[in-house]
Amino acid sequence: MNQVSQQIFGYSDGFSVSPGESLSFKVSCEGVARYDASLVKLRHGFTGESGPGFLETPVESSFEGSYEGIQHVCQPGSYVEITDTQGLLRSPNGLVIEAHVYPTLPQGTRSGNFGAYHVTQNSFESDSSLQAILGNWSVASCSGYALVLEEGRPTFIWVADGETKKVSLATPLIAHQWYRVIVSVKSDAGTVCLEQTPIDNIMNRLSASASALCAESRTVPFGVRLTESQAPFRFGTRLTESHPPFRIGALAFQQDGRWLANAAYNGKIGGVRILRPSLGDAAVSELAAWHFGKSLRDDGLLLSDVVDVSGNGLHGRCFNAPTRGVAGHRFKGLSDDFRRAPDEFDAIHFHDDDITDAQWPTAFKIQVPDDLASGVYAAKLSSAGVEQYIPFFVRPGRQKREVAVLFSTATYLAYANDRIAFEANGAEIIVSRTPIIDRQDLTLQDHPEFGRSCYEIHNDGSGVVFGSTRRPILTLNPKHRAWFQAEGVWGLPADLCIAHWLDTIGCEFDALTDEDLDREGVDLLKDYKVLITGSHPEYVTRNELNAIEAFTGNGGRLMYLGGNGFFATVSFDPEERHVMELRRSDAGTRPHESPFGDRRHQTSGEMAGLWRNKGKAPQRLLGVGFAAQGFDRCTYYERLTDSYDPLAAFAFEGIGSDERIGDFGIMGGGAAGAEIDRYDPSLGAPPGALVLATSGPLSDAYLLAAEDVYESIPGIGGTEQSRVRADIVLCPLPGGGGVFSVGSIAYTGSLSHNRYDNNVARLTGNVLKRFLHPEALDVIIDCN
Repeated sequence: MNQVSQQIFGYSDGFSVSPGESLSFKVSCEGVARYDASLVKLRHGFTGESGPGFLETPVESSFEGSYEGIQHVCQPGSYVEITDTQGLLRSPNGLVIEAHVYPTLPQGTRSGNFGAYHVTQNSFESDSSLQAILGNWSVASCSGYALVLEEGRPTFIWVADGETKKVSLATPLIAHQWYRVIVSVKSDAGTVCLEQTPIDNIMNRLSASASALCAESRTVPFGVRLTESQAPFRFGTRLTESHPPFRIGALAFQQDGRWLANAAYNGKIGGVRILRPSLGDAAVSELAAWHFGKSLRDDGLLLSDVVDVSGNGLHGRCFNAPTRGVAGHRFKGLSDDFRRAPDEFDAIHFHDDDITDAQWPTAFKIQVPDDLASGVYAAKLSSAGVEQYIPFFVRPGRQKREVAVLFSTATYLAYANDRIAFEANGAEIIVSRTPIIDRQDLTLQDHPEFGRSCYEIHNDGSGVVFGSTRRPILTLNPKHRAWFQAEGVWGLPADLCIAHWLDTIGCEFDALTDEDLDREGVDLLKDYKVLITGSHPEYVTRNELNAIEAFTGNGGRLMYLGGNGFFATVSFDPEERHVMELRRSDAGTRPHESPFGDRRHQTSGEMAGLWRNKGKAPQRLLGVGFAAQGFDRCTYYERLTDSYDPLAAFAFEGIGSDERIGDFGIMGGGAAGAEIDRYDPSLGAPPGALVLATSGPLSDAYLLAAEDVYESIPGIGGTEQSRVRADIVLCPLPGGGGVFSVGSIAYTGSLSHNRYDNNVARLTGNVLKRFLHPEALDVIIDCN
């Protein structure tokens, strides 16, 4: 007998909340009848024996108690839903439907249909080879219609004479090729005509002209009697709640009071119009015309709203963040900005595995007390032998502290639900050994419906570009261990090492997130003396970079305690702040890249790619920038001549002149490693920067960063290439500001060694003490 697994899953509205505000938590249980919920403050995340262990502190809360364990469906699939309160689109009778399609997986889903969560209602919807272009088809009420791909062949489904009818073309569409598909439902002639025509486009897969492909059409009888539910609606008639909505990119089925996605499409759709011929086809009225490249916003961004330019007000809204701002069927290849040439970007790329909002009901809420200290907290959910954490951050109240920690929540979202150990080719090559699998990783394999990380590809082979807080993120569990670290920490658990170190030395801090800083800018930082980064602030927005640059320029001090930081571009949706966008350009270390024409962020207008390639190299801000990555082992730092400069003497108080710094740690056995940064004045490191230390020997598992390699040449490994190294730098800045950078993700994992009695903790503490002192950093003082 198969034993039912016991699992608790959950997520919250967002990552951060202010005192006085509320935060909602969504919970789904498998095989768990009841669970207990409580509030805890997270203090340390690593569960191994070589550190303090996992530490949490219970906190009184209004939601503490026992709750019924209810299971909820999480159904992926992106689509546009049309607001059609008049029922203008309910019947296909007399309509001409035109759509331009660019299928990316026309023969069906490559990796399954999401297991038990893909609820089916009939043979059409249960067939993973069926993908909806548009329609409101409902088997439950035997009504509606849909234009779909069935095994790659354009197919139109409708109801007449009380029976389901369909017409299909014989030729399947070719992947990555634009077509125009037209359905004409001619009431006077009693026929349905379906036709497909290949379209010339520079982005087509085939090099030959699309006109060389065969066009095809087919006409069949419509049917004599329309069912009552199929009769044309009169103006003013309103839809009942039980009838499926009209959608583009998916159909709808109802479960537990929600209309979920089904028969989701993979590929681009654009140029969608619905016409109603009249007067014997001599005149044609445009019932709906959706332009996916146009925006009603002043800034021209393509967010969730979809514009109907027909004048009939049949506007739509995107769900589960399909990709907009992509090259359409009229793309000429001369502009990469959808705001400048909207007609060329009249397309949306849909995926059957898109998920940015699970849409679960609220299980409980927290009203954050005004006196709850800023920090890292979690809703702890537990039952017999089962537990789950939903972490969140409490922002500072009116009274701010001197020190703030910027938690790398954008990077958390980029890696959210990372399954690379199972699915990426060469995972063993990346880490130079067999990946270490965490129990949560195994659970993720059973739940693909929770969505993928931005390091993976969709079922159709295109890269994942959106992350969201509104879905279960198992890799955010504070006890999670990353597969590419043999025994260490990554993400939130690694950043909790900083939180616990500050707690140990008695330094209170405020917790900030990337979303907070992106939204509020430098105003969020103006009251702080010191800003400390997390261990891996890889992904940041332009607003964040500008804010931190202004902070240090105005006398603020930055402690960059990580590696591979401020590396690449992300954006947060200005209307749906829980959604983060990360597209990849054609440079740098990257798991995939967006095609030409699809590389500009729809949520900000930013071009995708490395900040280094957009005039904001991290070296300008930090003094160091990404050099290499390797995951076999980590090493130590050796002091350099600049460490003996009188301006740097404060940093090495209590540290011997010949000490190796950080030849210990819970990440690969050393403080320098995993992903590392080097000092490089050619990329803009501040004048007067002191290079205090550099990493010891690294293996050839560490390879020079791709953006530094212009030709395919040997000799780019750690034993041969001098640029493969981690550097610690101190940068006094004009105006009293300054930066201290360690250039290594592994650094935070060495803080707790020997109960924080070690030279990494001592060095970091010395810098923090000096950075809190008001005297400019280019002045020698006695900090004792």
